[in-house]
Amino acid sequence: MEFQVCDLTPADLGAAVQLLETLRPLPDSAPMEIADFIADINDGATSVVALANGVLVGLASARVAGDRAWTQLVAISPDWRKQGVGSALARGLENRLLHRGVRKISALLGPGTVGEQALVNRGFTATSGMVLYEKALSLEPSEVRIIDKWGGQILDGDLWERLAGMEREKSLIDQRIVAPLSDPALAARIGLRLPSTALMFGPPGTGKTTFARALASRLKWPFVELLPSKLSSGEGTLANELREAFVELGRLDHAVVFIDEFDEIAPARESRPASAGVVNELLKSLPEFRQRPGKLLICATNFVETIDPAVLRPGRFDLLIGIGPPNLTALSALWQQALEPMTVKGRIDPEFLAGRCVGFTPGDVDLAAQRAAAEAFARGRDEEESAMVTLEDVLAAVERTRPSITPDMLEAFNSEVVAFERI
Repeated sequence: MEFQVCDLTPADLGAAVQLLETLRPLPDSAPMEIADFIADINDGATSVVALANGVLVGLASARVAGDRAWTQLVAISPDWRKQGVGSALARGLENRLLHRGVRKISALLGPGTVGEQALVNRGFTATSGMVLYEKALSLEPSEVRIIDKWGGQILDGDLWERLAGMEREKSLIDQRIVAPLSDPALAARIGLRLPSTALMFGPPGTGKTTFARALASRLKWPFVELLPSKLSSGEGTLANELREAFVELGRLDHAVVFIDEFDEIAPARESRPASAGVVNELLKSLPEFRQRPGKLLICATNFVETIDPAVLRPGRFDLLIGIGPPNLTALSALWQQALEPMTVKGRIDPEFLAGRCVGFTPGDVDLAAQRAAAEAFARGRDEEESAMVTLEDVLAAVERTRPSITPDMLEAFNSEVVAFERI
């Protein structure tokens, strides 16, 4: 039986889709997804079909970009293999691409797949030594829309490694949160319930938000921050928006949901009776959220003692983690990290600087380092020689920088750890 090659018409789309469905389970076929094929057609791809007595038995398609074309698809009915259909489709496709100004056609096919011999017959040259790199994105379009609606992000995967110092907190979070979520089968076998909610508390600037973002990065989960200031100000409306956020974000396969300034959302009802509606909503929503696998709620506060006690009870938060100011080891690591990108004169000892920076937060260290760099920059503009950051520059910058954590704040935090921490 003879066949003819002609342009794909709208009347052929149904038969083309049926052919792709037929070829999907065959091991020697690599048909593209039907949705991708339809999208290519709508975007103006050049496509030809082989018809035998009006029945579609073959299909070829290519996308055009300037004078280059990529063959996206070669599909041939199993009953019409090795009868010249592939070569005829390739020839017809070439003729139409030539008239569109194409000067080079490329195709990517696996060894032994349908269409390979047709390309050889048409004079295509195989390029060896090349490797195909592919990556399947983990989010569905519906999930992306939810993440975008609530201002979420897909974070870089190295934020955890870039956390300097704070080894106690990193080790605790790694063991109690990251490890079980990364190996849920082992946790289930042992009987360990996966963590789903945690509250981080401590003085301002100690890195609670940074830890939450780094945690999402380490898990490779989307990060969604719900800022109280961006939610509705009315108490009743705030409760409704929190409920809506928890319901919609619960539809994601995985997510780290972060709420900063949690004391503003869940203050003690005795001191702020108007907040009762929001607190009551949280008391109902938190247990429901904990039942949804693949989600992690992280809340942060500078004033843990002002939060309603009912919210902090077991059954609402799995973990209460104190995030305090950097100790000397952490300060040394922060200075090591801050000095690495700088051009320094001689050796500046991070441990020596750490001893001068008791009460500094990570932000304080960064501020002092940048003040020292700014001094060296100003000197470099005034002098012919390139200036370098000196120990004197750094020490002067440290003297100018006021520690964010006072002794009284540190004492209060240590008392809060004793009273509230649950790990």
